[in-house]
Amino acid sequence: MNKLVKGSIAGAAGIALLLGGAGTLATWNSAATISAPGTISAGTLSIAAATGSTDGWKLGNAATVASPAGFKIVPGDTVTFTKTFNVTATGDNLTATAALGTLAITPATSSAADTALAAALTKSAAFTVNGAATTSVSPAAGTQPVVVTVTITYPKSATAGAENSSKLGAVSLSDFSITLTQN
Repeated sequence: MNKLVKGSIAGAAGIALLLGGAGTLATWNSAATISAPGTISAGTLSIAAATGSTDGWKLGNAATVASPAGFKIVPGDTVTFTKTFNVTATGDNLTATAALGTLAITPATSSAADTALAAALTKSAAFTVNGAATTSVSPAAGTQPVVVTVTITYPKSATAGAENSSKLGAVSLSDFSITLTQN
């Protein structure tokens, strides 16, 4: 037999042997169990209006709390809402942001004047938490009172007649709300 033929047969046999063993590679693995020091529990964050407080709306320069129903706001007027809320918080590293709810000041109808007034009042709303011009709340564990103040000013325009677009407009405060969102 020719040396070339013998070499080819030997090479083919070697390749066949290698291919036949390709599916039989063994892999090793192992695992170890560790003893955990305890469990992890979820915390909580909630806000609720405190009962029995005398907080509420102050209209214009009035010193007493009154209902905003029927109040005729004019450019330059301010209305202030103050309310004590109980914030319940449990959780390490828990901070939250307080804000005016998205539907707090809505147009009473879809008219242009109502929409313009709602936009102007929402844009002017200034928010304080416990008297500080901040929206950040870092509650301690448990329940604690938080005083929220929202001051809404009907802005006077620098452009003469600009507030005419909201003249005779009306807004609804029926869904006035404060939200608390974890950071």
